[in-house]
Amino acid sequence: MGVAIAHAGPAGSYRCWQYNVSGGGGSCRLAPPIVLAPDGTYKESRTEGTYEVKDDTIVFSGSRIRGPGKIVDGNKIRFEYDYNGFHHTVTYLCRDCE
Repeated sequence: MGVAIAHAGPAGSYRCWQYNVSGGGGSCRLAPPIVLAPDGTYKESRTEGTYEVKDDTIVFSGSRIRGPGKIVDGNKIRFEYDYNGFHHTVTYLCRDCE
């Protein structure tokens, strides 16, 4: 018997929308998109893998720094993590959800 995996609402291309490092905002418009496929796979630049969703948390198999993200308002993914002594909050907005 297989295990059912729930996927994030609509699949689509999520572009970086907001970026904040320890209280200071920055531009992330050139960041590569996170592309979620309906089959549970994703691609972000050269990183490819699978994703799983449970409640409002999304986990990417290839994420080494960010960790899990939170699904916000059904069309955003927000990551909050500490890296090199700074707190990062990065939000991706779905641009072409199915």
